[in-house]
Amino acid sequence: MGPVRKKKLIVAALAIAAISITLVSAGIIYFYTGTLTLSSETPKVTWVTGTDITATIGTNKTWCQIAIGNLEPNATTAYTNALKFIVAGDSSAGGMTLQIDSLTDPNNIIYGIKFYIFTQGASNTGLTLVDGGTVTISNTDGNAAVSSVGYRQAAAPAGYGSTSLPISSNGFSGVTGTTYIVALEVMGEDGILTTQTANLQLNLVWS
Repeated sequence: MGPVRKKKLIVAALAIAAISITLVSAGIIYFYTGTLTLSSETPKVTWVTGTDITATIGTNKTWCQIAIGNLEPNATTAYTNALKFIVAGDSSAGGMTLQIDSLTDPNNIIYGIKFYIFTQGASNTGLTLVDGGTVTISNTDGNAAVSSVGYRQAAAPAGYGSTSLPISSNGFSGVTGTTYIVALEVMGEDGILTTQTANLQLNLVWS
């Protein structure tokens, strides 16, 4: 959409083969055999692509990489349905955080970036951006964001968050079976080209 101004699936389908040990003692041969099978663990959290961002979902679906592009210099772009994720495991997924793990931005196109997490529902939520603009986040439960996390260059407004990575959001309680919408605002650095891109890796971490 146009600019608006200013961890862990363990696929342990791990069948450990039979263990055979042969010992020789006093002319007697002992033969031991055994089998250990570990069942796979259902992921507690699953990333789902939204409609506004190009995303690559990790094979275990607890991390994703997103490409940011088409930014305008010195302007804010808002993505109201950048990503989604589902809490699919048991209630032990409780204390969760969203982590910006890494940023590859060779042209320094991102001046400030912030992710907002909303619970999906049948209502809308008004979001006030760091730059003071407002956007509507559709298909929410009507409440404010349950969590947020951001990154910025040193000279950018402090409202975007940290100047170093990795950085995690404040913790929030993930509810089993619930889908969460991730909205995003990005302010482009002055002098950038709309053809330049940056890539971020995001992780969902739970305690």
